[in-house]
Amino acid sequence: MEGKTLLRVFIVVSCLAVTALGYRNSNGDNTDAIALATKAACRGEDCSASLGQQARSSFGHEYSFAVVTGKGAKGDGGTVIVECKRELVFIGDWHCQPKP
Repeated sequence: MEGKTLLRVFIVVSCLAVTALGYRNSNGDNTDAIALATKAACRGEDCSASLGQQARSSFGHEYSFAVVTGKGAKGDGGTVIVECKRELVFIGDWHCQPKP
């Protein structure tokens, strides 16, 4: 009887932990993810990227940037979509890369 009770408690606690981590990913502070996404939008070049739209879920974020490369008014520009995910689904550091 004790084993079943412990198993039930473990399952409930695990479900609550996963729910809390998913909520943190979708509604928590995302300033570090935006900073990484801005760098990824420039693809290692010197550019100016301004955040347009963002979509956040429990499993990752997507950011749309208006990017201007080059200098002055003659610089090239475009829209870059950057996808950010954590190392391990709900925990770990953010890693961002432009979508193809």
